Amino acid sequence: MKIDKSVHDDYAVLTLKGEFDTFYCPALMQEVEALVERGTNHLVLDMRLVKFINSTALGAVIKAHKRCRAEGGELVIAQPSPFVRDVIGKVGIDKLITMCATEQEAVKILIKHLNQRELAGDAPVDQEKVMITFDDDIRNKMIGGKRTLLGSISNVDGNKLVFLWNGTKSGVNSDQAKQLFFPGGDVHLKFQVKMIKKSFFEMTATVDNAEPSADGSVRVTAKFKKASEDDREALAQFAADMAFLKRQLPGK
Repeated sequence: MKIDKSVHDDYAVLTLKGEFDTFYCPALMQEVEALVERGTNHLVLDMRLVKFINSTALGAVIKAHKRCRAEGGELVIAQPSPFVRDVIGKVGIDKLITMCATEQEAVKILIKHLNQRELAGDAPVDQEKVMITFDDDIRNKMIGGKRTLLGSISNVDGNKLVFLWNGTKSGVNSDQAKQLFFPGGDVHLKFQVKMIKKSFFEMTATVDNAEPSADGSVRVTAKFKKASEDDREALAQFAADMAFLKRQLPGK
């Protein structure tokens, strides 16, 4: 089986081609995990070219769906081949995962889900992800080599970003995380605030504070060190606008 990937601003399309059996389950999960880790948790599985799918592969599709849901996202199957549609219908997976006749229909469902999530009161920066990297060898060694960490944004304005990072999966407890995010240490941040612009903000920041929380994560406040004036102004305006809107909402 071959997997083609098309990544868009808010979602990605994985087009599966060939016979989807047990051997290819890890490949699908690796693609899904890589997308989720970079903050893309709304996925379309285009299965029009899948000639065969076995029970283990069906389980992998369900796992991928649950993985997206766990991150507040969604996974939709688009234009399944007759074989896939028949198997999924017999097993009953269509009651769990939405199936669409076309890719366009699947994308519309994902966009509707994204809009509903925002309108339902999820704060525009809650659940948004921030990619974190370090320059120095010492901290990269602590996380098993130079790689990108993924945190969840709590708050942002023109001067700083506040995010949560949980190192449990990497074997890093909250006390060790405080060593990663020590006061005065520089971090490189890449993140989106989709209500401002579709492209990413990329900034160098200096850790101001890091406090452990009960669930094993650490709450980090990082003040922007290298940021364009336009980006600072846009984020400051966003923070002011959101503060105003919250004051106008009932119960706020």
